[in-house]
Amino acid sequence: MRELFSLLRFDMKENFDSIPWTVYFWLFFAFQYFIYGQLVSRLVVSLNDYYLYYGTGLLIIMTFNVATWAGRRFVESAHEGRLRYILSLPIRRGELFLEQLLLGLVSNLVRIGPPLVLILVVNGMPWWVLLSSIAVLLAMSVGIMGIMISLSFIAFKSFDIYSAIIAGLSALLIRFSTILYPLTFMPRAYAGPSLANPLTYGADLLRSAMSIDVGSLLNPGVSTFVVVAVGVCTLTLGMVLVPRTLEGVKSS
Repeated sequence: MRELFSLLRFDMKENFDSIPWTVYFWLFFAFQYFIYGQLVSRLVVSLNDYYLYYGTGLLIIMTFNVATWAGRRFVESAHEGRLRYILSLPIRRGELFLEQLLLGLVSNLVRIGPPLVLILVVNGMPWWVLLSSIAVLLAMSVGIMGIMISLSFIAFKSFDIYSAIIAGLSALLIRFSTILYPLTFMPRAYAGPSLANPLTYGADLLRSAMSIDVGSLLNPGVSTFVVVAVGVCTLTLGMVLVPRTLEGVKSS
C-alpha cells in the first residue's frame, strides 16, 4: 500500500499543477449556471424551481467529464510510454487500478466541490445536504471511471476505436438521461432508454439528497441500489480485466 500512496501523491502533484484547467471548470459552471441557467429556467414554466434542477444537472455533467478524463488518462499514459515505467515499479496491478480510481475521486472532489457548495449556499440548503450530495457524486464517479478504465483493453488494440466508443457512449449516456429534464417530460422514444441508463438513477438520487420537490423523481431506494451496483460491478470488472491488460502491455 505504501507504493500505491507514493504513486498517488506523485500523480496528484502532476495533476494539480494544471491549475488553469481547474479554473476553467469553475468558470464553465459559473457561466452555465448564472447566465444560461437563468435564461433557460425562465422558459421552463411547467416545472417548479427548474433553476435548481438545471444546476444539479450541471454537477452531474461535470462529474461525468472529470471521471471520463480520469479513465482516458490511464489509456493515454500507456500510449505515451509512461505506463511501462510504472509497471517496472514494485506495485501490484490491482493497486495500480485502485490508484487511478483514487486519483479520479480526488480530482472530482476538488473540481466539483466548490460548485456544489455554491449551489447549496445560493439555495439556502443545510450543511448535511453537502455530505449526502458528495457521497452520491463520488459513487457515480467510481462507476463511470470503472467503465472507462475497464474498456481500456480496447485501446491497446486500437486507440481510435476506443476513442470512438467512448465518445459515442458518453453522448448516449448524457442524452438519454434525466440530467437536464425529468423523465415525465421526455418523449416516449427517450423515456425507455433513459430508464436503462445509470446516469438517470444517479441524477435523481442527487436531487433526492437535495430534497428537490419533483414528483417525477425515481424511487431513492432503487436509485441507490443501481448506483451502488454499477460501482461494485465496474470495480470488480476492472480488477479482473486491468491486470490482464497490463500484463499484455508489459510483455509487448
